[in-house]
Amino acid sequence: MESSDRKLILVNILIIDNSIAFTGAFKCALNEAVLLSHSHKFVFVIPDNSTLGPMIEEKGFAVYTLPMLEIRKSVAVLLQYLPRLQSNATRLKKILAKESIDVIQANDFYNQLGAMVKGRGFNGRLITYVRFLPSVMPSVLRNWWLRAANKHSDGVVAVSDAVMQQLPEGKTVRIYDPVQLVENLPPKEEKIKDTIDILYLSNYIRGKGQDHALEAFALAYKQNNALRLKFTGGDMGLEKNKAFKQELEAKARQQNLPVTFAPFNPNVEEEIKAADIVLNCSEAESFSMTCLETAFYGTALIATRCGGPEEIIEDGETGLLLPVGDITGICDAILTLANNPAERTKLAEAGRAYVRTKFAPANFIRQFETLLTATA
Repeated sequence: MESSDRKLILVNILIIDNSIAFTGAFKCALNEAVLLSHSHKFVFVIPDNSTLGPMIEEKGFAVYTLPMLEIRKSVAVLLQYLPRLQSNATRLKKILAKESIDVIQANDFYNQLGAMVKGRGFNGRLITYVRFLPSVMPSVLRNWWLRAANKHSDGVVAVSDAVMQQLPEGKTVRIYDPVQLVENLPPKEEKIKDTIDILYLSNYIRGKGQDHALEAFALAYKQNNALRLKFTGGDMGLEKNKAFKQELEAKARQQNLPVTFAPFNPNVEEEIKAADIVLNCSEAESFSMTCLETAFYGTALIATRCGGPEEIIEDGETGLLLPVGDITGICDAILTLANNPAERTKLAEAGRAYVRTKFAPANFIRQFETLLTATA
């Protein structure tokens, strides 16, 4: 019999995450581990070039690294992909044995390590998360990845209804990520000031919508020169992301716009509460941790109908939703909220209450524990 002050570990879960830098997908996985650590043991496997190891260890979890390789348009990479996947699967099996793992969680369906190990005879269970909208992936790869997930997984988790609609029936369940956030600063208050500060919180990745936001902001600024726009995020050390950021900076300079480009700030609460409006003009989002955090911390939100945000925002009630790429509509939404502090406050307060109920941790815990039981 265990003493009452010791944890009763029910399941040993290993999370495989491809992230080389801080992403929304990784944040959700880490939140999950923290939330469930009272009853389950969590271990992480990440790429050997990832910067996330210290953050994982700081939370008290063991972390291993493997030389993961993602498919991209490169003959050299394509030739290396399968051999690397096989060698990593061999290494992963040793980690699974060492840590007595019961469940592997692939933190997105394009990560095939779990499926490979399961196909090689791993007797535990495999849960595959789908955090990207499958439709944004090339069809050949998407179909391969989904077939592998459906064949080898004991359960497939869609993080939103938008994702759920694109997955085959059978093993798939929808489980929203929980609001596992801490509020360290006083509640946001509307202040009278000379500027209207707009925040865009996202890594610099094409498709995340910074280019659409900049275009809409330029139109809005012509009608209200009190507007200010701040982009904050990282390039993840990737050249294509650096090039995208440089393009945005050049466009802002050419138009002499009051736009700031800041590095990623881990204090998301501080950034969101300092803003009057938060924008998310993404082309596709399976969920959107940025939208969730914005609502949780009580700032007015404008986002595109790109999937996940539609399940976080009730248009006109808890925020404003516009079609993807609707530059004029986004501009009009910015001006509407910029010119109406009372409307900003109304939307922010409603959004704050809405997400704290809909995405409460208790809901996630109940659904995830049910999934573990169902796949046992």
